[in-house]
Amino acid sequence: MARTANSKQKKEPRALRLCVPVVETTAKRARGLYLRAARKHLWTELRLDYLEKPELSRLFRTLPGPVIATCRPPAEGGKWAGSEEERRQVLENVLAFGVTCVDVELLTESTWRRRIWGRRGDTRLILSWHDFAATPESRQLDDILAAMMATEADILKIVTWAREPEDNLRVLSLIPRVRSAGREIIAFCMGPLGKWSRLASPLLGGFLTFAPFTKSRASAPGQLTVNELKRLWRTLR
Repeated sequence: MARTANSKQKKEPRALRLCVPVVETTAKRARGLYLRAARKHLWTELRLDYLEKPELSRLFRTLPGPVIATCRPPAEGGKWAGSEEERRQVLENVLAFGVTCVDVELLTESTWRRRIWGRRGDTRLILSWHDFAATPESRQLDDILAAMMATEADILKIVTWAREPEDNLRVLSLIPRVRSAGREIIAFCMGPLGKWSRLASPLLGGFLTFAPFTKSRASAPGQLTVNELKRLWRTLR
C-alpha cells in the first residue's frame, strides 16, 4: 500500500537563532554592534543597564534586525545604577520604538508588569527568571515555571547556574514541556558546566541562545562566541 504524502513529511528542525548580547557603555558603540549583528542576520540584545546614558532615540532610530531591550537591576546580575522607578520608565519608553522584545523580570512588581504588557503594542514580552548561584531542585523549578506560565508573557526565560552536570538536564527538560503547551522558552545554564546547554537548548526547541562576537564582550559566564556555536551546530547537524 502506498504511503500517503503526509506520512513522508518530516518535521523540519528549528534553525539556530543566535542573539548577540551588547554590553557597551556608549550608545554609539552599542548601535554599531547592533548594525553588525543585523547584517549577519543575528538577533541583538541591547543591555541598557550597561550604558552611561540610555539614549534610546540613537539606539533604536531604525530597527535593521530583531532586537531585545533589557535593563537589568543589580539583583538580577545587571549594572543599572538608577532607581527602580527610573529603570521601569526606561523600559516603558522603549516600547515607543517598536522593538522586537522587551525583557521583564518575573520578580518585578506584578502591577507594573501588567501595565507594560497592556502597552506593548507589537513588541513581544520576555518574562525572565535567573539564579546566579545554583540550579533549584525540580520541585522549585516546577513552581517557578507554573508562575510564569500563568502570565500572558510571549516568551519565558529561565536561566540558572550549573553546579553539577545534571543541573543542565533539569533546566533543559523545561523546553519540551513549555513547547508542548504552545509557548516559547529560553532555557539553559550559566557557568563552565553549563556551556553545552547553550547549544543543546536550540536543539531541543529553545527560542534562542546568546552568543557574543568575542569572549571579552560576554554578558554572562559560560557564553560561547557566535563562531563557536555556529561551528558546533554544523558539526551536530
